[in-house]
Order: sequence, then structure tokens, then C-alpha cells
Amino acid sequence: MAATELETHMKSLTGHAASARGKYAEGSPEYFRSILSSLSGNLYLAELYEKLLAQVVRKNDFAGLKSIFYHKAKISLLPSSGGYDHCERLWPLLDLLASADFDNMYRVLPEGLPLSKNGYPMYIHGTNVLLCLLYNTEDKTVYEQNRVKEKAEKFVASKKPIWERAVVSCLLAIMGHDVPRFSENLQNLCVGYNRADIAPYMKLQCQSAYGLLALARHFWSEEEFDAVILPEYKNFSKDYAEWLFSQKELSDDLCVIYEAPMDGLNDLLKKPIALTRIYQKYLDSDSPYLSNIEKKAWYMDYNRMWEELLGDGRDGVKID
Repeated sequence: MAATELETHMKSLTGHAASARGKYAEGSPEYFRSILSSLSGNLYLAELYEKLLAQVVRKNDFAGLKSIFYHKAKISLLPSSGGYDHCERLWPLLDLLASADFDNMYRVLPEGLPLSKNGYPMYIHGTNVLLCLLYNTEDKTVYEQNRVKEKAEKFVASKKPIWERAVVSCLLAIMGHDVPRFSENLQNLCVGYNRADIAPYMKLQCQSAYGLLALARHFWSEEEFDAVILPEYKNFSKDYAEWLFSQKELSDDLCVIYEAPMDGLNDLLKKPIALTRIYQKYLDSDSPYLSNIEKKAWYMDYNRMWEELLGDGRDGVKID
């Protein structure tokens, strides 16, 4: 364990907890929401991830690598207010699938969501392709797949960053059962990811590449999946992928175990992810400055999601 980084992270978290106690009853939903919210942008947690990633990769500790992927993704999927609709959960969902957590996938993108329209282009197109994959079947058409595909292909042909286009191209390849396209773009993703404007520790492992590979395995036949050519790049471990898919059961271990008085965080981070909730924030607004499109736009209903994640009791967090 990266002792110095862990100690620094815990000191930072203890400081947030002290601040939360000054505002809320210790153990209350508001108290834990305040602490959990501080984790998302915690610089010291990022430093800890970086040190731990280097250690587990060097030791070929694949269970440890999975626990880091799982921990990071669960924090990234805590309710947030990014100003987008459900598409803002696409990237952390792909990261979550790097630990093969398919149960939570259907909580991130539950049945009944509309197609995404409010968000960053990669998120919108990737989300819409994935919704088609999840819910369109031979017997039931929920989404206009041809239209979704057409728009996504236009994005792929654009001049957006190569790794963003590769993510959407991989999803389109899964939809079309196009193994060569998938293999090529998984490689492009890993190479382009290393040039992306992201935190340094994230470049050590292209977590979303493993998630896309897990998705391909989920939707494809064994013969199709076995034909995939895995990336040859420093941020992708073929050995981890082989280990992940060879496991009959996977634990929900976190890479950090929080001790009292914050041990409730362990249970909260292991709970099922908050079900995605969206609402039309400005639907009833009479503001003359909002267009009809803006009034009809969907946004993440993060307050409701926090309430459902933490429970509504005043005597402490409900852990089901």
C-alpha cells in the first residue's frame, strides 16, 4: 500500500468530515453526501490511485488492479450536477465495466430513458448507441437505431479527438458485430487516450478500453470475441483482460478501506449505484430567454438520486 499517499488522503477526508459535522448530524444522509461528494475531485485520492496503479501493474496483481478500477468508477458514478442528461454517466460506466460489473450497467442506463440530446458529443452518441444495444431486440424496437447509427457515424468521421471517436466507433462495431473495426479502434483508443487532456494517473491504464472489451464479450458470440485482436500499448494489459474474463466470481473489494468514524463509506460505495433519474428542469419556466429546445431538455436529477442512494431517514444512512 502507498502509505504516504493513503495517509494524506485520509487526512484530507478527515478534514471534510470535520467540516460536515459542523453542518450536519454525524451519520446523517447529508453528512455522508457531503463527504462522498468531496471524493470526486479529491487531489489526494488521485495521487493515491497513481501510486497504487504503478504498484499493482508492476506486481501483476490483477485483483488489486480490479479493485482500483472498481473503486474509482463507483466514486465517478456518484450523483453529480454536470449540467447534462444521462449521457454524463457514459465514460464512468465504461470504466466500471473494466471490472465486469454488468448488474450496475442497467442501473446507469435503465429501461425507459429517452435518447440523449443534452451533453458532450462523445457522451451523447456513445450513450445512444449503447441504449440501442441494451434495449433494441429482434422483437422490440425502442430506439430509432438507423438514425442513431447515422448520427454516430458522422461523429466518428469528424475531427474530434481520436480517442473519443474510437470509443463511439467501438460501440458501433459491437452493434454491427464488426470484429476488425472493433480491434482497430480499441487500439486507437489506447494510443489516443495517452494524449488526452486527462489526469496523469488515468493514462497509466486505459480503463475504458477494458470496459469496451467486456461489452463486446457480453454481446458477442464466443467465436466473435475470440477473434478480437487486443491492443498493443503500454496502457493496456492483455494479462489483466485474460484474468478478468477467466474469473467465475468477482469480488466487490475497494482499493481503500475506510476506518471509523467513516467506515460507513465502505458500505455506501459497495451499494448498487444510484439509479439514473432525469427531469426537465426548465419545462415549466416562463423565461423569455429559454428556447423551446432548452425548456424540453433533460438533466440529471441528482438530488433525487442522492436521496435514493442514502435513504431518507434522519437517524443515519440506510444500508439495505
